[in-house]
Amino acid sequence: MVGRADHFVQLINTYCLDVETILSQLESYIDLPNVDFSNLAALATEVGERSSCIGAEHVRLACLDLTRACDQMQKQNIRQALSWTKNEFARTRNKLQVLVQWLLNLSALAASNADGAEDYEARSKTAKIECYQVVFLNVSRILVISLGKWYYLLNYNKQSNSNNFIFLI
Repeated sequence: MVGRADHFVQLINTYCLDVETILSQLESYIDLPNVDFSNLAALATEVGERSSCIGAEHVRLACLDLTRACDQMQKQNIRQALSWTKNEFARTRNKLQVLVQWLLNLSALAASNADGAEDYEARSKTAKIECYQVVFLNVSRILVISLGKWYYLLNYNKQSNSNNFIFLI
């Protein structure tokens, strides 16, 4: 169970770092005297695809607008769309950080359950608090994976060819 939580935490952290890097590149490229609009559109599409894979729907939708702005080749529209995309990403990143904390706490609780270090009542109170945090993520499709007395609340992409779990934010 700890390995799965670590995998999801790594997936989220990689997504956040990659998107932050690409958004920074977009911002620096837009200020160049000779803007390569096709390169900007490709980067916007990449952010959209990465966001789609992890289920960050609001970021994906903002990237569609950013890609359209790049296709129009108007810097002002691109700046506005980029600002919206960065705002949606910041909101999504904050929600994902809550999810990461929840996964780490769940992993720690499971480890303590295996070791018998905590009593069940204390663990169940903590689990309820953490579950309330997850409710605020506005997750629409959830797969519940039971691991003993603990549960992972994850969104599963059934259309994917792989068994990746994604988070819909």
